Amino acid sequence: MDVTSIFIIVVATVLAIVFKVILYKKIQKWMDQDLIKGLADGNSDKQAFLQQEYQKLIAQKVKRKQYSDRLTELADQFEQNS
Repeated sequence: MDVTSIFIIVVATVLAIVFKVILYKKIQKWMDQDLIKGLADGNSDKQAFLQQEYQKLIAQKVKRKQYSDRLTELADQFEQNS
């Protein structure tokens, strides 16, 4: 194999890995948004509240595994306060 072939293989491999990482992150965001919409149950005020809290969780660097539990708790609190 010559240098050009090796370069093409390396570039294609790196691009494939980057694509997978970007796609994985996008799917995670879609799942989080779907969770928020499900918890809001059509209530636009509740959805806006959960969206704000979701942004706070991201800013606080809370582990992603805890998003579901925290958002569910916040949705319940919102219902109790309403």
